[in-house]
Amino acid sequence: METEPPSQLQQQFLAPAEDILRQALHPKIRRLVEYWQSIHPEDGMPGRQHLDPLDVPDLLPNIWLVDVERQPDVRLRYRLIGTNVAQAFDHDTTGEYLDVTHDRNRDGEVRIYILDVIRERMPAWRIGRPNLWRLQDFLRLERIYLPLAGDGRTVDMVLALTVFLDRFGTEF
Repeated sequence: METEPPSQLQQQFLAPAEDILRQALHPKIRRLVEYWQSIHPEDGMPGRQHLDPLDVPDLLPNIWLVDVERQPDVRLRYRLIGTNVAQAFDHDTTGEYLDVTHDRNRDGEVRIYILDVIRERMPAWRIGRPNLWRLQDFLRLERIYLPLAGDGRTVDMVLALTVFLDRFGTEF
């Protein structure tokens, strides 16, 4: 893990998993990306049907899933929120729409990241200061978005994992 001050750790990019794995990733992020690659079918993207929570039980507190609803327009809904993520939100947002849960500015940034993943059908990784989270003591987070497609082509869900780190680099 990088040891630079959080203010200097501001990176994010949308890229193939192989490129993301070349970064100095938190071990939980690396593990989920490698798992996502391992369940990737030969043709097309993995879908929710390929994901088995029993394969990654230690990651579940940091995992969250977002459903992609497309009718009449694209709308994003929290399908599942891990306990660490719920703690960061101060409540469990499972079942809530992102545009209802977050104010416009915060929802706009997250929506842009997720829409890029949906459109490009590629993972997105970010490390830096929290944009969405209310926690004052947690000055840095690392997050990965991974596209899932039940039909192998159309992204209908985004698998995410967020690691929260305090000013001492300690995860909660």
